[in-house]
Parts: sequence; C-alpha cells; structure tokens
Amino acid sequence: MPGLGWLVQGCAARAPVQRRDLCYGSSQFLAATDLAHRWPRHRGVSGLMGNLVRDPALIRGLAAIWRLPVIDLRVRRADADAWSGAYFGPAGRSIFSGQLAQAVLELPTVEEHYLAGRAKQALRTNLRHARDHGVTSGRISTHEAWLEAAGVIVQGAAWVRRMAKPEAGQQVSYYLARDAHETPLAFAGSAIFGQFAVLFIMLNDPDRRPIASWARYQLHTYLAFDLSRSGVKYLLVGSAFRQTAGNQYFQHLLGYRPRHLRLEVIEPSAT
Repeated sequence: MPGLGWLVQGCAARAPVQRRDLCYGSSQFLAATDLAHRWPRHRGVSGLMGNLVRDPALIRGLAAIWRLPVIDLRVRRADADAWSGAYFGPAGRSIFSGQLAQAVLELPTVEEHYLAGRAKQALRTNLRHARDHGVTSGRISTHEAWLEAAGVIVQGAAWVRRMAKPEAGQQVSYYLARDAHETPLAFAGSAIFGQFAVLFIMLNDPDRRPIASWARYQLHTYLAFDLSRSGVKYLLVGSAFRQTAGNQYFQHLLGYRPRHLRLEVIEPSAT
C-alpha cells in the first residue's frame, strides 16, 4: 500500500507496537480492506488522511494494518538487481511493489499437517473434486510451453504474448493444471528469490467452471509443496487488502496471512 508506510512507521516511532494476527473475514480485516479500497492510490498520504477525517471509523482499519506481524526476508544483491523493475501479469504489477500488508503463505512441508483441521475442510473438498474429475497438476519445464498453455486458457488475451522470457539471473517456476484429456485448465508462475517466492500470476479457464476452479486449488497446493521442497519458505502474492473478495476467500482457504515485510539486501562477500 504505497504511501501508507510513512504513516505507519511514523506511528510506530512514537509508541511500541503490539503485533497481532489478523484473520480473513474478521471485522478488523474488513475495516482494513475498506480503507485500502477507499484510499486513492494517486493521492498518497493526503488522500488517506482525507478519508480518515471524513470517516473516523476507518481508523480501525489503519490500526489493524499498523499492528500486523513483520517478516524479515533476505534477498541477494544479484537477485534484487536481476529483478529490479520487472513487471508481470495482466496488471503489470512489479515484483517489489510494496512491502506493507502483503498476503504471505508460510509454505508447508507436510501435507497431512497442511490439510488438517476444520479450517481446511473446504480446501480438502475442492482437492477431492479435482482428483475425482481427473485433474492433474505439474511443473512446466519451458517458458514457451507454459505460454502456449496459457493461451489456451485465456484465449485472445494479448497480454499473454507480452509475458517475456526470464533474463539471465531471473529464476522462475511455471505450473499447469490439466483435465483428464490433458486440456489446460489453470496456470501459474512464481519468481524465486532464495528463501521466498512471488506468485506473480495464477488464472483458471473462466468458461470451465467448476472444474477449473477446483483445478486452481489443486494447482496452488502442488506449487506450494514444490517450492517448499526447493527450499523456499514464504510465498507472497501482493496486497492482502486490495484483493477482490473472491481472491481474499481463496487466500483464506489456502492459509495466507497479512504481514508486513522487511527486506534486507545481502551484499556479496568481498574476495
């Protein structure tokens, strides 16, 4: 949430912050979402302050964002330089577009633990539907094959052809879910930075619901474990509060949590 960092950090400098988790769908989460959607991006902090004056109830949302836990992440200078200014997906979102109030998933290592409990009942149901309908998910080895499959899913979308092949030093993983006849249903891509990765795109075929929706849950679960096995600890997907209600629900079922990020760039050791 650009601009909000100045206000949050200014408040934090004046008083100790008691960090608190924020559950999707809670009253505080909804207040923070309302604040994010009503705050004009182009007007910065002045626009935010204007909204707070007109509707003091939005202060609850600001307080909820202020108290979010912080995750410390380290990124190598080589990775930061390789990805600097990189843009992905239909919205053209930058990999490093904001470090406040991000949706973050601590990647699971054991499937039985990840899928256990009442909170994961809906996820287990969606995965079962996908499996019963012959959906399979996997990693795609080449950028070209991934783009071709993406073109089948989002037919006629010109932005698909503009998703450039990664340059030297950029590490990307590509994923695809298919139906029982090997027809693409959903695709995803993540940029990898050592201990964390950014899910820069995930889309399913809008004309093949509900099977394509079930495929998206299976695909995400597959990539979460695939990245975890590769040593990635956290998966980031952008602002937790600027998402649509549907995407927030999707993130909630998968176990994402709103977090602030504190990035440290690791310089190469002197020789």
